[in-house]
Amino acid sequence: MKKGVLTILGVLLCFGLAACAGQQAAPSVSEQSSSQEQYSIQSPADSSAEEAAGSQASESSSVSTDAPAATERKLKMTIDGQEILITLYDTPAANALYDMLPLELTFEDFNGIEKIAYMDNELPTEGEPSEFDPDVGDLCLYAPWGNLSIFYKDFRNSNGLISLGHIDSGIELIQSMQEDFSATLSKDMD
Repeated sequence: MKKGVLTILGVLLCFGLAACAGQQAAPSVSEQSSSQEQYSIQSPADSSAEEAAGSQASESSSVSTDAPAATERKLKMTIDGQEILITLYDTPAANALYDMLPLELTFEDFNGIEKIAYMDNELPTEGEPSEFDPDVGDLCLYAPWGNLSIFYKDFRNSNGLISLGHIDSGIELIQSMQEDFSATLSKDMD
């Protein structure tokens, strides 16, 4: 009798798990609003077509909700012969920065959190988000002052901060700089 009840419960559990396996939980309100800020929401028809295209494509692409998607445009920052590699995002401000290269800039420390440098030309800010929450290694524009910022420590969400890209390697060099320093920004053609 116990075996029969256990068998029935086991079968019911399998059916329940199989029925739930194809369903995903609805995103929370904060996830929905975050997704709406950067990406359009797909209709159910779009979702079905995407699922039909195969799960391999969805597994190979990852989306960050904190910053725009990275392109393959790279820039190189050279300090005393040492190179730092930076990936630029595909945004109007980052595109304008890339078009200005090469640049020779002098960076100084600001508040023990970031290194900043002023450029001769302004970057466009129209269409850019009005705030950003920078992490270690983020390259940003502080729109009110028109300066580039490289965050070597985590910082809070800030109005007027525009994400331009992220340092791929070499943040340790920035973190170790105690004095003002000169750097050359150039297109990385490798």
